[in-house]
Amino acid sequence: MNDIVEIPSPRGVLRLRPEREDDQAFRYRLFWDSRPELALLPLEPAMREQLMRHQFRAQTMSYRAQFPKARFDIIELDGTAIGRIVVDRPGGAIHIIDQAITPQHRNLGLGSTMMRAIMQEAARGGLPVRLMVSTANDPSRRLYMRLGFVPIQTGVTHIELEWRAGSAAASGASAP
Repeated sequence: MNDIVEIPSPRGVLRLRPEREDDQAFRYRLFWDSRPELALLPLEPAMREQLMRHQFRAQTMSYRAQFPKARFDIIELDGTAIGRIVVDRPGGAIHIIDQAITPQHRNLGLGSTMMRAIMQEAARGGLPVRLMVSTANDPSRRLYMRLGFVPIQTGVTHIELEWRAGSAAASGASAP
């Protein structure tokens, strides 16, 4: 597989490249920005920072251990890092482990573009796309449902969603 992937988007070409060690500061800021609910916790700033660093390290180690063959990519637009996506392809499905876009680049069609590219890849291989989304993450849940994902398992904190090419729910998902 080519290390660099380019995906046309409404805002320009999105470029996916493998994460590097020097992306850690960007990834940490993105991790922080993707968890606004933690800013509401009644903690002193130093304690909140310690909690976030711990959670970030735990997520990094957990993803690497659970999905050793996954692609860990930084999403760039015009040479600037704007997001991250982690995708595992174990054979029977494509699993989106994590996807995050910087706040200033949300609601511009970039997340939808990324998802559609993965869905097209899955359709070519006859595979489903699966992901987990927080029950508290209404914007992401709405995006996935609009793209044709359907719940296959619901838990207290997360919902597992699946998309399959050709399903009735996916019929509108191929529109750009």
